[in-house]
Amino acid sequence: MERFHSLIQRGSLEHGARLPAERVLAEQLKVSRGSVREAIRTLELQGLVVSKQGSGTFINTQSLNAVATLMTSSLIDDLGAGEAQLKDIFEVRHLLEPQLAALAAQRATPEDVERLASILIEQQRQIMEGETGVHADTAFHFALTTATHNTALVKVVSAVEDVLRQSRDQTLQQPGRPQRSLDSHREILEMIRSGDHQGARSAMEHHLTAVEPSSTYPISQEQAAPTANI
Repeated sequence: MERFHSLIQRGSLEHGARLPAERVLAEQLKVSRGSVREAIRTLELQGLVVSKQGSGTFINTQSLNAVATLMTSSLIDDLGAGEAQLKDIFEVRHLLEPQLAALAAQRATPEDVERLASILIEQQRQIMEGETGVHADTAFHFALTTATHNTALVKVVSAVEDVLRQSRDQTLQQPGRPQRSLDSHREILEMIRSGDHQGARSAMEHHLTAVEPSSTYPISQEQAAPTANI
């Protein structure tokens, strides 16, 4: 996503330009075709590309959604990557994503659930091949947003997706975090599949706590002290 945004901002991909075939893009960007497919789908939801059946996929930078997305993306370069910045991002995620998960549990269609499940299969593949799984991780959270079937929420999340991705890029570099992320994603999906909106909200809270750096929210001495067996 960041590379596509950069190409558009630099003018390498101009308005009206036709994107190469998925296979060609995967080779050029040195990523899997699945990653290209997810990125293009997200670009389409952001209004940055338009797919025309029988003709291909074309760059679109003249819609309001596209302008908002590019403006937000351009701010990422100015954001610091320090602990304070990461803490702020996780604070936003705690405020936003549990409610998204709850809405998705109430509104997800069988097709939404199938899509989320297929993304987790891709995330598992990426992790097994030694990757962080950040592409599938990002795709899962965005697919969760689309499963709310709330167009305003999709636009809001699209506008801040690059900011949210920054936290995923950093935290998934830590040993054990990619698998921890996948495991908690599976818990979220089970809650959505069963239509348990309270469970989905709690599972998302657990997921964010499981993957965020331990230093993001300092633990008091009382919290850190071991609890005696009763």
